Amino acid sequence: MNGKKKALLIAGGVLVVTAIANAGNSDTSGDTPAKAKPAAKMSPSPKARPTHEAPAKLDEPNAAEEKQLLRKLTSINPGITVNRERAVRRSVSTCQEIRDGQKGKQLVKDVSYRFTGGNATVDERQAAEVIQAVKDTFCG
Repeated sequence: MNGKKKALLIAGGVLVVTAIANAGNSDTSGDTPAKAKPAAKMSPSPKARPTHEAPAKLDEPNAAEEKQLLRKLTSINPGITVNRERAVRRSVSTCQEIRDGQKGKQLVKDVSYRFTGGNATVDERQAAEVIQAVKDTFCG
């Protein structure tokens, strides 16, 4: 490719890029560039809420409630509380299901499944007791 063709291609490319960059910057008359209008100032109202609300924070037991919860869970099945943090996390999940309206046999089955593992096998009778312990301590 000779120098003249190369220069024309570069100049054409520059014109295309310039045209694209300035496409929204001129008014319809074509002789003067449009002046940018300042954005309207909007102050949010004090009660304005975001359109996507953050999910509600799960209820968690405070220190005294946690101590009471762990004592009750240990009395139901000592294997549940071998890992205390896991027992509390599982109790928080159980509370969330209760708050979401889950109840009856399905809740009992879910809790039995959730708390079984590690050092514990939790049957449905024990699961019902776990649910009551969670309700009695921090999820009332």
